[in-house]
Parts: sequence; C-alpha cells; structure tokens
Amino acid sequence: MALGLAVLDDYGISWDESIQRRHGRVSIDYAADKLGIDGYEKLEPEWDLEDYQWSNYGMIYQITANLLEQKLGYEDDPYHYYKLRHCLAFGLFWLACLYFYRTLRLRFPDKAWYPLIGTLALVLSPRIFANGFYNPKDHILLVFYVISTFTMLRFLKERSWRNLIFHAFATGLALNTRLPALIVPLTTCLILGWEMLRDRSEIRANLKWIAVYLPLSVAFMVPFFPYLWEDTFSRLIGAFSEMSAFDWDSTVWLFGNRISALDVPWYYIPAWIIITTPIIFLLFIFSGVFATGKHMLSSLRDFRWWSSKEELLDFSQLGLAVGPILVVILLGSTLYNGWRHLHFVFPSFVFLLMVGYDYGQRNWARPQVQSWILGAGLVLTAVQMARYHPHQYVYFNAAIQGEPLNVRFDMDYWGVGFRDAFLQLADQIPEGETRAIKCEVWPCKDNYKSLPPEAKAKLTIATAWHKADYLATNFIWPNTRYDVRDRKEHFAFPVVEVRPAGDLIVGIYDLRAAKAASAPAPKGTE
Repeated sequence: MALGLAVLDDYGISWDESIQRRHGRVSIDYAADKLGIDGYEKLEPEWDLEDYQWSNYGMIYQITANLLEQKLGYEDDPYHYYKLRHCLAFGLFWLACLYFYRTLRLRFPDKAWYPLIGTLALVLSPRIFANGFYNPKDHILLVFYVISTFTMLRFLKERSWRNLIFHAFATGLALNTRLPALIVPLTTCLILGWEMLRDRSEIRANLKWIAVYLPLSVAFMVPFFPYLWEDTFSRLIGAFSEMSAFDWDSTVWLFGNRISALDVPWYYIPAWIIITTPIIFLLFIFSGVFATGKHMLSSLRDFRWWSSKEELLDFSQLGLAVGPILVVILLGSTLYNGWRHLHFVFPSFVFLLMVGYDYGQRNWARPQVQSWILGAGLVLTAVQMARYHPHQYVYFNAAIQGEPLNVRFDMDYWGVGFRDAFLQLADQIPEGETRAIKCEVWPCKDNYKSLPPEAKAKLTIATAWHKADYLATNFIWPNTRYDVRDRKEHFAFPVVEVRPAGDLIVGIYDLRAAKAASAPAPKGTE
C-alpha cells in the first residue's frame, strides 16, 4: 500500500477517465431527481440518463468517486480530482489483493507462504499493477470479481446462510461494475446444479441456495445502479442485449497486422495474455492448468469433476479464468486494444500458478529447484517493472523481439504517457516562458489539465497547428507509427520521446523546426 501511494502521482490520465467521470455525474443527477432532493443543481444539465448511451453500465465506482470529489471541493480542480480517483482505484486494487490472499488461504490453509507468494505474483504482474491506478472500469471489475470469487469459493467450501448472503452481496457489487461479472453467479449455479445432477440428495438444499442467492444478488445490485430503479427487469434485459451487440468500428494491432475490432481472430486474447505475462509465470500457470485438468479427468471415472474441496476450488478458478475467454471467442465479440477488458480473469490464472507450484513441490524429484525458478521469476519481473516505471502497461515479455513495437502492437493507446512527456518538456522550458502544444487526441488535453500547477504554467494547448510550437502524439493513427519510424517531417525533430525499456510510446515534436527545415532556401544561397 505504501509503495502504491508513493508512486501514485507518476501515472497519467487514461482515455476513459473523463468519460467515466461524466457517466457518474449523469447518474447522480438521475438519482437526485428520483429521490426528490430539493434545490439540487444538475451536474450535467445537457445529459439525461433515460436516453444516455451508457446508461446500462453499473456506476458504483463512478458515483462514489464523484461524491468524494464534491465533498472534498475538487470539482473544478482536475489535478486533484484525477489524483483522488487514482488513489481510490489503487485502494480498491489493494483491497482486491487482500481478498486474493484470503482466496489462496482457502486453498492452502496449512502453507502460510503460498498465499503471500501468490499475492506477490499478482502485484508483480506488470500490466495489472499499472492499470490498478488509472483504469476506471476494467480494473474496478477485476476488484469485485476477485472479492466475489472469494465469497463464492468460501461458500462452496463451507456451506452456510451467512456465507451465501455475503456472496450475494459481493455478486451484486460485481454486477454493478461490468456485466461480464455475470460469470460469477453463472459459475455458482452451474456447480450447485452439477451437484444436484450427480447426487439427488443435494437437490433440496441446493435449490434453496439458488432460490435465495439469485434474487438476493439482484436486490443488492439495484440500489447502486440508479438506471435500474424503474422498470428494473426490462432494463436489465436491455443492458444484457446491448452488451452482447456492442459495436466499436475501429482497428486494433497485433503482430504487425491491423485488424478490425469487429472481426478479431480467435487467438487475439490468448496471444495478448501470453506475450504480456512474464514467461516464468506462464510456465507455472500452464503447470496449474495441467494439474487441474489431470485431477478432473481422474475424477470423471466416478462421474465427478472434482474429488475434494481443494479440487473444487481449482476447478472453479479454471472456469473463472478460461470461461470468459471462451465466451468472447465463441460469440465473436467486439474487442478493444490489448486485453485490458479481460484483465479480470488474470487473478484466477495466478491462483492456478500457485496450484502448478504446489503440484511441482509434491511431484518433482527436486522441488527446491522449482522454488528457485519461481523466486528468480519474481525478482526479474520486479526489476523489469522498475525499468518500465511508470509505464508497466506496455510491458512485453522476452518472447517479443525485433522491429519497433509501435508498428506491430497497440502501445499507449489510452495516452497515459502524456503526463510523463509533459513533465519532461516543462523541465526544459526556462522559468517565465511558455510553449504551445497541439494535441492529436483528447487524453493529451486531460493530461495537460491534470498537471501540477508549476508544470502547467509553462504549457498551453494550441487550437490550431499553425499556432503550435510542438505536436504531442501517442501514435494512435497508422501513418504516425510509420512516419516516426522513418523520421519523416516533424518526427525528425523530437523534443521529448517516452521510451520505457527502449520502446517509443509517446512523443513531442518541434513543429517550428520542421517548418524551418522544409522552407525553400533563399535565392542566391544555393
């Protein structure tokens, strides 16, 4: 926690943060209207949740962040209201780590070091760690997915009404973040249903559990989801249908191929996970998947998927990790840049990493070698994360080599690195002087607005190219990726280039110098 708070201010503002802030404000306006709060002044008078494009998203985090912002008086202070959100987001990630530790304790109650090692592996997952500061939606889902996974596994291991109620509450909160959290109640019901199929004596008890759990989960979901306060079930069905039919008609990059987001290949998500996870982590994850699959096949002889409480937990985590990926592949879902929208499955893979480690400890001839390998993997990853800081979100493992990465993969597509670039630029500008910057995308402007006052005083945002001294870009457009590689036009005049581990993600280029260099030479000087 102390480490996270120490580096909190190093991370920039992501593409979706200003949008998600507005989502929360629109939801607060709607809730205030429905609650009949006298004298309330709308935060977003031009928007109405009833016909708002994003009304079907759970807003528990966005509403909470906006209420805290107003309570602290930060509403007109971007530097502080974004810093508040990063603090809140990281605090939630820290909470997820605590629950992940408790989840591993359920699985390995007599091995005190295992939960600590597994939780450390989660924290040392570079892309997961970085997104824990600035990702206002996918990582909020990850947090509540982890919590609801813990409550589910605790209930499955120790059946009681108390554990069921806590699980229903956690499920309601998870559904309040993103609807893909539906995999949690689905997994819960499938496991209880399988038990009923196999053992008729379980039918009565399990039907009671399901009959209480599902309505209770919805009941806990609705109070934190203002859009569902009226016409709850039809709006809920509409939210599910809109989620499954969502269109984002843009392109993504993978292995140098520019791919339509509406038609990504089946291997898109598996490939991203494999190339952005530390290789030693992958070895233990594959070992855990193998061990779990081996136990499942062994249990099938007795018409079971598991033969012990421990195997039930492993089976559940395998489903929670692989299930969402298979759904995305089978449905041909629209996918965004990278795999951050499926980061929520990664803690389940780390759980399997520890299952793989435990399997090796019990079955390898020299288990101490395995401990040295995992320990080395953790240390090397920590060193790499320090090397990338604060841009761990563009980490690739050693399998990716060769041609510049920004012409092969999506890199800083959310523009988080603009903050670092602006701070470096401000350090170059003498006191009392200012420089005008032309932004290609709006996260550039959001990062400018959120700068510390002393850095912000040295910069302005230009509204037109001819008024700008510099261009700031994160190379989101295809031509810029190739032009900077070939150093064409203004890209031949870099002022600041952000290169974590040597790979270019954000640049600021001198437009004045480029214009002077392209001007024809005066007559008689040739």
